[in-house]
Amino acid sequence: MGMILVTDATGFVGRNLVSRLAAQGRQVRCLIRPSRHVQQLPKSVNFSAVSANLSDLPALRTAMQDVTEIIHLLGEDDPDQQRRIAQHGADTANLVEAAQEAGIRRILYVSRLDSDRASAYKLFRARGEAEWALRESGLETTVVRTAIAYGPDDAFTNVIVLLARAIPIFLPVPSASLSRFQPIWVEDLVRCIVEALDRRDLIGQTVSVGGPDHFTFDQIVTLVLDAARVRRQLLHVRAPLMGLAAGLANLLLPRNPTPRWWLDLLAAGSATDLTATMRTFNFKPRPFSQSLGYLAEQQHWRRELLRFMLGKS
Repeated sequence: MGMILVTDATGFVGRNLVSRLAAQGRQVRCLIRPSRHVQQLPKSVNFSAVSANLSDLPALRTAMQDVTEIIHLLGEDDPDQQRRIAQHGADTANLVEAAQEAGIRRILYVSRLDSDRASAYKLFRARGEAEWALRESGLETTVVRTAIAYGPDDAFTNVIVLLARAIPIFLPVPSASLSRFQPIWVEDLVRCIVEALDRRDLIGQTVSVGGPDHFTFDQIVTLVLDAARVRRQLLHVRAPLMGLAAGLANLLLPRNPTPRWWLDLLAAGSATDLTATMRTFNFKPRPFSQSLGYLAEQQHWRRELLRFMLGKS
């Protein structure tokens, strides 16, 4: 069993993925990007780590010594996510070049549902560019397109609760019209990623995964607030105004709790066939409404919100 290189291993999905791979006794190397922000690493598991930017080809070549497979992630919960999303296509092309030079054949990429190089939304366009670079690489590639992942320590459900606790009576939410969402429990997503890496029949394939239910954004927020035992009236705000607020927060805060890519996600939605995960991986994902117990345990919300906005959590 060879060494698996995981990019963006300090992100929400990355930490859970590394923990599962290590628990299975696999050799894991985490690619850690140099950053001025605190980066969380999985605890109590065995792995090696290399610090390197994806734009640094010599450092990537060093990171790939003894590696046989790559799992490529983009941590959208990173404090520098806007800049990194913009660079993601080029960074992926560099990763491909380094993998080709190192003789690595197998690479799995975790993308977003509805990613497309021609998308009007930066997040989906960047993801589409990365997918294209991988398809053109000649490597043994698999693309797993996922819906929003959630779970303890995520930057989605937890941030909704933090904002609701900080804003009394009304919670401003963007008008997401009829967009549909299909959140997937992070451990279910990680299970799909690991299985897809090992399956030869998925080489050259793009597969979609999501949870067992479709929701509107309002329904998601309502379920999240109910689980956290927070009562707020939802106040719908037009997308252009939310965009202006997000831009102002980007200027004033080290880390924006409602980044612009959220607006891309809300405009485009994040859903696929409800049977997609079962059809490809032969298990039923956990229901969203029954998996939010961790939100009731949130303590010291003022401190946590401050830490989040300062890029320290």
